[in-house]
Amino acid sequence: MTKFHYGDDVVLVTMDRHGLYELHAALLDATEHGASRLDHDGVVHEFRIEPGAADIELQPIHVVWKLDQTRATEIVEDLAVLGEGEHRACHQYVDDMKTPAEVLILSRDEYVDVIYPWQQPV
Repeated sequence: MTKFHYGDDVVLVTMDRHGLYELHAALLDATEHGASRLDHDGVVHEFRIEPGAADIELQPIHVVWKLDQTRATEIVEDLAVLGEGEHRACHQYVDDMKTPAEVLILSRDEYVDVIYPWQQPV
């Protein structure tokens, strides 16, 4: 999303509770085995644990997450927090990403009007 967070570009991951659990499981699997894959609604997410990485390669139906172990673990923990408690809209920020933007926003039950597959904003 361009100019989304105080005018800065971000990567926005929107999900409901079920999607959150799927993403959490796939990323946890990657932290334990070095890589994993999630197929969701026609979009393939590949997770790769690579030293020093903090990158997300976005294509309309294929997303490659390249994360170092520390950052991947941080995201797993953020996702766990988003899944706790009562059903409510919430989000977590992951800073210091490298590409395509410095901020990753993990959002549960917010921005529900996003249409998939993802399209580059105009």
